[in-house]
Amino acid sequence: MADSTLQLKRKREGAEAQRKKAKTQKKTEAGAGQDVEVVATPVAKSIPKPKQTPKATPKSKDAPNATPKPSKTNGTSGEVASKTKAKKQKSKGSGNWSVSSAQGGWFLPRDPVFSVDEKFIILATQKALEIYAADSSLLAYKLPVSGSGEVTAYALSATDSNRVYVAESTGLITLWDWVSRQKIGRWDIGATVRNMTVVTHSGEDLVYCHEPGKSHIVNVHALRTGAQASTTELKPILKTSSTILDIQVLLQGKFVVVACGDSLMVGKRQKQSKTAVQDFEYVWRELKFAQRVTTFNAYVRDPVEVSGKAAKPAQDQRDIIDIAIGDVSGVILLFEDILATFAAIESTQKAGKTKADSAESLRPKKLHWHRDAVGSVKWSLDGNYVISGGDETVITIWQLATGKPQHLPHLTAAIESIVVSPSGSSYGVTLANNSVIVLSTTELEAKTNIVGIQSRRIEIEQLPKNADAESPPASYEIFQPVPLTINPMNPAEVMFSVPSSQPRHRSEGLRPEPYLQTYDLANQHTTSKQALTRNNATDPNLTPEGRRILEPTVTLAQVSHDGEWLATVDEWTPPQADISYLDEGIPEFREEERTHRREVYLKIWRRDVQSGQWKLETRLDAPHFFQDISANGKVFDLIADPTAPGFATVGEDHFVRVWRPKTRLRDGLVVRGAEKQGLVTWSLDCSVEISDKLDVLDAGANAQQALPLRNSRLAFSADGSVMAAAISWASDEDPGVVHLIDANTTAIQRSLTEVDVVALSGLAILDRHLIVVGDSITVWDMVRDQLVYCVPINTPGIDRFDRIPLVKLATNETDSTFAVSIPRFENSNARFQRASSTIQVFKPQQAGALWSTKNSTINLAFASRHSERGYVTLDSAANIRVITPTSGTVQLPTPPPEEMPQQTSYTQAEDVMDVEDDDILVLSAIDDVLNSEESDAVVVKPEQLQQMFEESGQSHATGSLSALLSAVIALHQKPTSLPLR
Repeated sequence: MADSTLQLKRKREGAEAQRKKAKTQKKTEAGAGQDVEVVATPVAKSIPKPKQTPKATPKSKDAPNATPKPSKTNGTSGEVASKTKAKKQKSKGSGNWSVSSAQGGWFLPRDPVFSVDEKFIILATQKALEIYAADSSLLAYKLPVSGSGEVTAYALSATDSNRVYVAESTGLITLWDWVSRQKIGRWDIGATVRNMTVVTHSGEDLVYCHEPGKSHIVNVHALRTGAQASTTELKPILKTSSTILDIQVLLQGKFVVVACGDSLMVGKRQKQSKTAVQDFEYVWRELKFAQRVTTFNAYVRDPVEVSGKAAKPAQDQRDIIDIAIGDVSGVILLFEDILATFAAIESTQKAGKTKADSAESLRPKKLHWHRDAVGSVKWSLDGNYVISGGDETVITIWQLATGKPQHLPHLTAAIESIVVSPSGSSYGVTLANNSVIVLSTTELEAKTNIVGIQSRRIEIEQLPKNADAESPPASYEIFQPVPLTINPMNPAEVMFSVPSSQPRHRSEGLRPEPYLQTYDLANQHTTSKQALTRNNATDPNLTPEGRRILEPTVTLAQVSHDGEWLATVDEWTPPQADISYLDEGIPEFREEERTHRREVYLKIWRRDVQSGQWKLETRLDAPHFFQDISANGKVFDLIADPTAPGFATVGEDHFVRVWRPKTRLRDGLVVRGAEKQGLVTWSLDCSVEISDKLDVLDAGANAQQALPLRNSRLAFSADGSVMAAAISWASDEDPGVVHLIDANTTAIQRSLTEVDVVALSGLAILDRHLIVVGDSITVWDMVRDQLVYCVPINTPGIDRFDRIPLVKLATNETDSTFAVSIPRFENSNARFQRASSTIQVFKPQQAGALWSTKNSTINLAFASRHSERGYVTLDSAANIRVITPTSGTVQLPTPPPEEMPQQTSYTQAEDVMDVEDDDILVLSAIDDVLNSEESDAVVVKPEQLQQMFEESGQSHATGSLSALLSAVIALHQKPTSLPLR
């Protein structure tokens, strides 16, 4: 430790000069266009107008709802479009890297659609319509959108169940044949569709669309293809200033039910004899509610069921409509035969009075079990049951004859929507954790379980509306990084933490993430999901005061080099409401006490090959503990040893700790478990204390109180011999330090103060280079002990300290590259309008980015593929993308320069052996003799050279190079010719 302190003292004398050099290089590279914010102009694609609608392709010869057949070509048209789109990523550089199409993504908040035979389930993400097989729960194929559009709504055709209408954010509506995977028609309606319903009218489809804008409008579209494309029609039927939640069309357009925030509108079409779309006119009746409406569903009841008499002619039958409405208070209101109620009210009303009625005045039936807002409500096919669900993760089936509910609890997440299958034999349930399950109506057992990527979802509505309205930590807390790790033995296996539920209607900021989801990139599906911390899946999730019980959240995760061990760090801090009794009128004291009661656990898991799950092997409580105040310190970073089982952590207590396994022994014998596997206990192997004070001139003075840390990062070299620890203090006056630690002796061999790590975001060691990401991307040559290059970081719309958790660094040993992900926020009038990320790939030997790309979301996780080239990103829309170099000319690795040592050394420069000038001349003479042409004629046996060196070593004459030269020359001299006598 003393040597490292002296080394630090020597290096600090030249630190200022190194910083000036780095700043000069920053300016030079910035002027040369080396700024990391590189944005390329996307390629625009022309969109045909309605009058240029492409002709309809021949209808598929397959029977209705036939099983989709795989394409004989190398990919379908949709897949080709997806690949084309991937090539059009906004990128800049040499063009030898590419971004794959997005995998995953959150399902749209729309009801899942069953095929008529119930063999397939149709769902949609923002970028594609996805077809899943109901028997296997696997993705069959995708129908991607083209260009920059996003899917906003979709609905099956009423005339051909093999066709589906898909609305895009660009104002396009596309008609797909989802069986043959072909586009049949496309129309530009010039508006975004939020909700869509399709009915049949005179043998053709009528598409009812809710189109939001300054006003919310419901339009009826008659979209035609082929020769009739020019006769496409549009008819507005409703315009309102209230926000429309959903629409439902009954009896082929005879009735339309529209739900708004605090009202429900029922429209009846007049002039039933007129069939032209332009003659559609609706008379509306509005109901007002005291509570906000969250969901509704209407049911058309058979008049025979009500009267019990024989059916009357169609023209004499009266329409009977029942409506179930769920509100924010958890109450379900049942309006039976609402049309008769409206008729009674209209007959008693006087002329000139409003047609808006109070819902309470109609005296509906009330079903109240849900304690929170009702997420979804649906009628059964026979109308005898009402199925509902909400935040309680419970499906409730109400028997209307008795009014008694039946419950199916513990569905792991809040219920967002419920759909009854066409045959009524199944319920399709969409959960708030981005999954869809199909339950049988008889046994209530799951038949299908479709699980998407369940990572944190951030929508533009969740961004702070005013950049100055909240403190920076609260504003950007939602963008905290998601722990993500990749199995080194299987780069297609990606693991990341996920929350238990993310309801769309309730925004609570950053949610706890107690689960680990494993996703298979090769097969594009989830392989497993398990809890890493305590959770409320089967436990009460509310306190006696009605507050939600918060779960611990996983903050860090890493997999060992052999893929056998998983290390996680989870934290839990008591909510502020739980420590209100400690309030003494000083907010700072109260927050400090809350932080001191934080729980931190380091858990080591072992892979169970048979079950595919991780089993907890060891739990280490408070890995970084403050002895003086009895508080748990925060763990800043967790890394895995690249060569042996082991993990390293750095925490608030100013210690770097290394944890390694030990086999349990009893009387000298290995203790084995139930599976005859040796039991292992993980414990502390070694620790390195980080110096609290950098100014060695004051080292002899009384030590001041330890400076608090803002951030800290760790990195291992590829061979595991060196560990780097970057420390960023909370004080802006001190630039921080990077320690290079000998992993074998735990001694600090070098302390770099030339690199400014005040806003430290990432640290890595790649070959002989140390990479530090702070205010700039700095590459330091550890062998030559000098700066290689420095690239500034530009992040508009966010402060340098707020961006610390958002900037991410990843290195790839396979292709000797590193990549950096940088956020970007666009503000307008102190409001966040748009968020995006830029990824750049670098070589440590080459200043400037090799390649860059930009996407319209924030990257929450960024990792290397380890044994394969490339990187993996997870963004705020729950999309996973793979960045890989494209195949090109094979280039052999360039050998290092001869003057560079093959093994990286971190010893002090003064320890290098001195060689005098005379000895250098002697070595040069030896080289000349060995390479001379005359010496080639003399054959020297290896035994002679070995004997010469052994004799030289025994006589301790190795220090005299002159004597060694004479011996070598004597061996290589030609024998002297003696004269003949």
